Amino acid sequence: MKRYLIVLGALLSGIIAAYGQNLDVFHFMRTSPFQNFDTPSCETIYNGYVSLPGGQVHVGGNLGSIRYNNLFATDNEGYPTTLTATRFANSLSKNNYLGAISSVELLGFGFRVKKKFFITMDYRLRFNTDIRYSKALFGLPVYGNMAYVDDPADMNISANVSAYQEIGVSIRHKINDRMSWGVRPKVLFGMANLRADKVSVLLTTDPRNYGLAMQYDAMIKASAIIPYSLTFDRDNGFSFDYDMDAGDIIDNLFKNPGVGIDLGFTFKPLPAFNVSFSVLDLGFINWKTNTTQMQSVLYDAGRFYEDGSLVFGGMTQDDIQYLIDGGKIGDFLDTLAYYFPLEVGPTKSYVTATPVRVVAQGDYEFAKHHTVSAAVQFRFASRYVQPSLTLAYDGSFFDIIDICVAYTMQRKSFDNLGFAIGLNLGYLNVYAGTQNIISLLSFKDSSQLTATAGVVFNWGHFKNWREKYPKEKKKS
Repeated sequence: MKRYLIVLGALLSGIIAAYGQNLDVFHFMRTSPFQNFDTPSCETIYNGYVSLPGGQVHVGGNLGSIRYNNLFATDNEGYPTTLTATRFANSLSKNNYLGAISSVELLGFGFRVKKKFFITMDYRLRFNTDIRYSKALFGLPVYGNMAYVDDPADMNISANVSAYQEIGVSIRHKINDRMSWGVRPKVLFGMANLRADKVSVLLTTDPRNYGLAMQYDAMIKASAIIPYSLTFDRDNGFSFDYDMDAGDIIDNLFKNPGVGIDLGFTFKPLPAFNVSFSVLDLGFINWKTNTTQMQSVLYDAGRFYEDGSLVFGGMTQDDIQYLIDGGKIGDFLDTLAYYFPLEVGPTKSYVTATPVRVVAQGDYEFAKHHTVSAAVQFRFASRYVQPSLTLAYDGSFFDIIDICVAYTMQRKSFDNLGFAIGLNLGYLNVYAGTQNIISLLSFKDSSQLTATAGVVFNWGHFKNWREKYPKEKKKS
């Protein structure tokens, strides 16, 4: 008893602030064959399964610090009345996060081999969005530059948005009653990507005369299987065109190759308790089709240029007289914008990494078919680490109904209560749920919205599995 309490305590320790994408609530459902999607070494309770096209669909979004109630003041009936820009800016952290994920399984099946092996194959479409932005991006328009006299206003944003295909084959091997391991090598094929390592505008206010000095830096790369062209000139701005030719799209479908791997290990120190460790989505994609690069350039376009910066100390008498004589302020702003063009053109192939996840989990079966779990996840994306802590309960009733409840703690987000239900109807397994039920009941109070659903045909389902392996469980 003490041993598994110590291990469980170790999993819970060290987590103070967390943010990022949660573990899917179905990750903790014992009757879901997709449990091994996040834990390659876990036991699958079926002898085999086949999912329909679109048999598992997951969509989710994480707004981070952005909340409806921080953006709008509402009346007694909950309708928005005014935009509360200051309250919104005050709610932001120094660095903030926006994210979205989705996954659709187009083909999937798995089967047991000689009791000790379980092999799966799946073909999925996946979409990942990771965006980081600084508080000053919204703080400067709200507070004004006078709030940044002592410290420069560093307005920056970075992003990595990818859509890709994933074909994986996994092998789970039960070494003995206490240990098992799993591996899922994957082949990836990119469909579209937008990568901005950093788009930054640094605005400095001189405390002596309140003159403004501005520096900016941008490097953006993009790729897609749809042929497109993107150009930019200082007089006409951006020009974008694309061609939806089906033949070209099909030809490019497998021209952005990549590889990935999932690894997992499970150890059962006690009959009713096990711990697992997984490394997921370790991989990269090489983008080759229709690659474009956008890079910042500061032109010496006149008197506002000084040592690689745009320095604006105010309007001269000539500028003011021009406006008095009927000149348009837009013309003056266009003159300033003329200093900040972008160089846009084709570029060589480039590589992006897939967001890596590391998961440590403990499960305790306190009663037959009733389990509590604790899981710590670290997600590595865009040079940032996103930790999260999830506590979950999963229970099976009457060999038909499976109910799972999961609670996740994240930075500035402590209301992530997930709920899922599964129905085991003979050879048919149907399930649906969300990682944040509060977002469905009151979206104004939540920063996340997620949903998952699936339909799977299986054989050797829960009842048969329970009757087939009772002695083996007692030995463990």
